[in-house]
Amino acid sequence: MKIPSSMKLNEEQQQAVAYSDGPLLIVAGAGTGKTSVIVEKIRYLIQEKDAKPESILALTFTEKAAFEMEERVDRMMPYGYFQMWIATFHSFSDQILRNEISQIGLNPGYKLMTQAETIIFLKERLFLFQLKYFRPLGNPYKFLESLVQHFSRLRDEDISPEQYLDWAGRMQDDNEMPEEEKAKYMELAEAYETYQQLKIKEGFFDFSDLIFYTLELFRKRPNILMRYKSMFQYTLVDEFQDTNIAQYMLIKMLCPPEIKPRLTVVGDDSQAIYKFRGASVSNILNFMKDYSDAHQITLNKNYRSNQSILDASYKLIQYNNPDTLEAQLGISKRLTGTSGVTADAVSLYVADRGEEEADYVAEQIMTLKQKKGYSFSDFALLVRANSHAEPFLGAFARNAIPYRFFGPGMLFKQPEIKDLIAYLKVLYNVEDTVSLYRVLTMEVFKLNISDITLLISFAKKTSLPLYQALLVYLSTYKEEWSQPSFEPYKKYVPMLSDDSNEKLVKIMEMITRHLALVKKETAGQILYYFLEDSDSLKMLTSFKTEKDEKRVMNISKFFERMKALESEREDATVFAAVDYIDMSMELGESPIIADTEVANYDAVNVLTVHASKGLEFPVVFLPSLSKGRFPTTEKREPIPIPQQLIKEVLPQGDYHLQEERRLFYVALTRAKERAFLTASQAYGEGKRARKISPFVTETLGEEEVAKFQSIKKESKLQLSIFDFKKPEDVTREKKQELNLTNFSFSQLESFNMCPLQYKYQYLLKIPTPPSNAASFGDSIHRSLQQFYMDYINDNSIGLPHLVMLFHKLWIPLGYTSKAHADRMKREGINMLTRYFQTFHHEHVQVHALEKLFKIKIEDNVYVTGKIDRVDDKGNGEIEIIDYKTGKKPDEKELKKSLQLSIYALAATDQGLYKKEVSQVTLTFYYLQDMSKTSMKRTAEELMTVKQQILESADMIKQNEFLAKVGPWCSFCPFRMICDAWQ
Repeated sequence: MKIPSSMKLNEEQQQAVAYSDGPLLIVAGAGTGKTSVIVEKIRYLIQEKDAKPESILALTFTEKAAFEMEERVDRMMPYGYFQMWIATFHSFSDQILRNEISQIGLNPGYKLMTQAETIIFLKERLFLFQLKYFRPLGNPYKFLESLVQHFSRLRDEDISPEQYLDWAGRMQDDNEMPEEEKAKYMELAEAYETYQQLKIKEGFFDFSDLIFYTLELFRKRPNILMRYKSMFQYTLVDEFQDTNIAQYMLIKMLCPPEIKPRLTVVGDDSQAIYKFRGASVSNILNFMKDYSDAHQITLNKNYRSNQSILDASYKLIQYNNPDTLEAQLGISKRLTGTSGVTADAVSLYVADRGEEEADYVAEQIMTLKQKKGYSFSDFALLVRANSHAEPFLGAFARNAIPYRFFGPGMLFKQPEIKDLIAYLKVLYNVEDTVSLYRVLTMEVFKLNISDITLLISFAKKTSLPLYQALLVYLSTYKEEWSQPSFEPYKKYVPMLSDDSNEKLVKIMEMITRHLALVKKETAGQILYYFLEDSDSLKMLTSFKTEKDEKRVMNISKFFERMKALESEREDATVFAAVDYIDMSMELGESPIIADTEVANYDAVNVLTVHASKGLEFPVVFLPSLSKGRFPTTEKREPIPIPQQLIKEVLPQGDYHLQEERRLFYVALTRAKERAFLTASQAYGEGKRARKISPFVTETLGEEEVAKFQSIKKESKLQLSIFDFKKPEDVTREKKQELNLTNFSFSQLESFNMCPLQYKYQYLLKIPTPPSNAASFGDSIHRSLQQFYMDYINDNSIGLPHLVMLFHKLWIPLGYTSKAHADRMKREGINMLTRYFQTFHHEHVQVHALEKLFKIKIEDNVYVTGKIDRVDDKGNGEIEIIDYKTGKKPDEKELKKSLQLSIYALAATDQGLYKKEVSQVTLTFYYLQDMSKTSMKRTAEELMTVKQQILESADMIKQNEFLAKVGPWCSFCPFRMICDAWQ
């Protein structure tokens, strides 16, 4: 079937886009344009089938994939839309639970925990569990991580505490199971039940809970399930091979096989690589059995790689038969490329030692760059484990090759972030000499390194922690720091320069000042004081190169994590923050460093194979291809789920080796033009020669491997001493234009008020201290939102319920004292009481709450936002409502309100409510003086506003952010680093 399209699609892609008569399995091999098919299918359904955007559900696995899909849908949609359901499984479930979970008696205000926070949660409550084997006396925290992983896997398998307890109870009568095993499983089942109960009681969820409780909601409330089933006419699932049992169950509940649903799943069993996260490859293998009337289309045309790379990859993956779709469905998954065979597209190099292998990779990068004109960013080094990257990073540094490492946990390992963590650790424990040494050597203080060395020598000579040694030294200059116990040490005090003396006094005064705040302020707030007091804030805004910008981005991301910690935990003190950071680093869990946010940063990409999924590079290096490294030796789950409870159908073959082979296949198919396979016979201090990975032989064949090994070039016996010379740092000036497409009212308002403030806040994301005004306003908004969400389901609730919600959702951040917070909390209760008495009425018809929208102004300019409330006024009219906790401006300003104009644009947009401008009333509730202001806009006014938005967007893209001085400067959070503010 030929279909209208905004891009060229091959015959199979067109069939996949046009088919909408029932369930459809699209087997999409690597590089076959599956995302293009999904995006085109969404466009086709909206424009050709007249489906409403909100009736289409598109699910994928990562926020990045969801964002990229949404961006591509944006470009092909002629208009804007309200809340199109393009989401990850977790964010989709989170959205449902926030709206509906109260229907099963649970709190919609739950807080989500990261893995590190989950382990800390369990650690802090471990002695509330009835544990014996799994809480040994000598090391009670030995099984913490294993227990959390076990509980998470149970929910991935859709196993409830009741099911686990029931099974463990039945096993007590099993004569074949050893008594010790029976006791262990009963202990685990009871602990699982306690763990879920504690989280519910305290209002915490982890990520596995999101889908687990969505399933529970749908099972207990069929009417809610029916509502969502009827809401989505079309469901599309990307990366279907990565679904776990619970996720597949969610799909089957929304799209039951017996009703012949319009369900499209896109996947490739050859790229199923997330078994360690609970993914079940059996889902895609069983799809055609579950949906027996499903249509099946295979995409075989590859638009990425050289044919030689595709042939080698296909040769490799055949070793996973018969546990493949190809074997089970009797289809061909051999990929055909658009470019011909190239003799050296896949090559092999085997070194004697790891250092030689690393030097070979660096040499090839430099040679190809010089001879073929590649950029550094055209190269990728894909490692099986993060630790495998170290020798290669060293070789890159020695050869002046810039690189960016996308490993997990990398944010906390960046030098500028380690500085901040070190300062927190000093406040956590002043006797942490290592952390204090790092603080003293920070670039911002410019302390003489010789003086620091003398101070360290003094500490060692006197056997004092560095902090005590520093106090002893400074007490000779400041009498108030002197103590009688210092006297014996003063005769050993070193002679430091006057400059160092002055700086050390300031540093000690700062530390002392901040130590006094540790019990009162959050870690994020104290770190902000540190940036201010150390003059680091000014340094953040004075960057000149990409490397400097990267540092700013990383610090901003770290502060975002600290702010999130404050909102997620009651205890966000220095002690809690350091415990969280330590646990995160131990788990290798932290936000990815912000390399992708730096425009055109030309550097070699170093990342794990798992992280490379969905990416492509002209030249790929696959290193460390020795047995034991790739494939890895199998690591069994520390606490396995009993086989009788597992719902996944395991493959016939060695599933660990098959998963590793699929991972190798993914790595190989990232390459467009060249793939270099490299290995070493010895790594580190290893004496025994390692065998080459069997995957290399499976990919190239025994004859080819023997040929490559025979022409191995002579290796360097050892590194020259000159190889360790550190090259000069190469810096590049920033690119001047900005490729921005999405703008919110807040961003536009900030830019129009002061372009420099916009830059600090939205581009550099310079950290700011929590604002009590923002916390207060957010508490009020969240309370009203939840109240009306509950009111829709039960219009008998009244003021007591609203006040209860305010207590539950109160945000205590940013206030000058507890007394200040308490006073504002009372003011909030008073404000909501007066609102309820003045404006709430039982006949209100709430149409929508917290309504997200995205308006296309023109190509590559979108306005995004969220409307607090939309009421149905009857006769096709609606009222858009926004709550304000600040003072009411004068009528003249209100008439020019950009926010109200943007809301009017959203309501009248042809892809959204499609209202006439006369049908839209715009209302602000000013809760401070309890007044209500309503107005309308004209079509001419909206055209003018669109032009203003385009002009502002164009000015922002020009990357010129000059300060605009005005009365707002007094309230600007960046005034301490702004030279325009005097």
